[in-house]
Amino acid sequence: MNVFTLDVGKGTQDFLLYIEGGNIRNCPKSVFPSPTRIVAEKVRKLAEAGKDILLTGYTMGGGPSSRAIIEAAKRVRVYSLRKPALTINDNLEIVEKYGVKIVEEDFTRENLEKVELKDVDLKFYGDILSSLHFEIPDTLAIAVQDHGFSPKESNRKFRFKLFEKILKKSPYLESFLFKDVPPHYNRMKSVVESIRDFGESINREFDVYITDTVFAAVAGAILDVKEFPALVINFGNGHTIAAVVDKDRRIYSLLEHHTSIVKRIDFEDLLRRFIRGEVTNEEIYNQGGHGAYIGEVVDVRDVVATGPNVLRGFREANPIGDAMIVGNVGMLELLRCYESLGGI
Repeated sequence: MNVFTLDVGKGTQDFLLYIEGGNIRNCPKSVFPSPTRIVAEKVRKLAEAGKDILLTGYTMGGGPSSRAIIEAAKRVRVYSLRKPALTINDNLEIVEKYGVKIVEEDFTRENLEKVELKDVDLKFYGDILSSLHFEIPDTLAIAVQDHGFSPKESNRKFRFKLFEKILKKSPYLESFLFKDVPPHYNRMKSVVESIRDFGESINREFDVYITDTVFAAVAGAILDVKEFPALVINFGNGHTIAAVVDKDRRIYSLLEHHTSIVKRIDFEDLLRRFIRGEVTNEEIYNQGGHGAYIGEVVDVRDVVATGPNVLRGFREANPIGDAMIVGNVGMLELLRCYESLGGI
């Protein structure tokens, strides 16, 4: 089974086309700027040119795109359909306070520049693959970071509540790979919707599996663990996650922080206390992170790290010779648990 994998982060979107039976190191792959950065650049250039903007498309990752939209609304008129407006904030009243006018699908106005928001541009990848005499396979595995729909509660707190709920029910990495996306994950649901809409436009159906970027990274990094249980850390561009995991992908403990904060604190001391079970959810949240879950304290026998911001002193996971597609390889591992995909 061939698999299209895409790991959509804050800084980059990392693509790997897994071709069954081949050497994975020879499979087509790429690293491009993240969709949120591409949208941000489009919006900035339009605002600088004095062009009014209409946001269309889907709910996508925020960060750079949201900041660019908010700044643009100070210089030009910015209108948005409801789905893309949720990129900026789950509370649309707050979005309008930023100066973005929420409009309906039938909204029309002259001299508007449309900017489509979406995390996965399958036409873009389809065109690239077609030029190489490949095509998008039927099975897609996508990773995005989803805080969950939380218009009234801190999305930092809500995101970790959702993690904790899943961990208490089934504490395994593959529990975070979804074929049917839970209702609170509006960004993931938008990814599935955009892929379905693209499929309808070319008369095709896709099987879509989706997970959060942090679990894709951990699932890929454990392939470089020498002895279990192990502490696995992903230093992403936005978030840093630490997980104590076992060989069967069981998650004993989980911690999620912001990378910008991790760089300013004594993170190694925090990790030592984390693996001893001494870190609380409230401590991490009050520091500006998301939270911590201590399920069971075990003897950690190895430490491995991944991500674009790995701190010095940590052994870096690189299971197939390319640190930028660790998350893609992780998705293949998670998918293997569902679909009995052959070993990579």
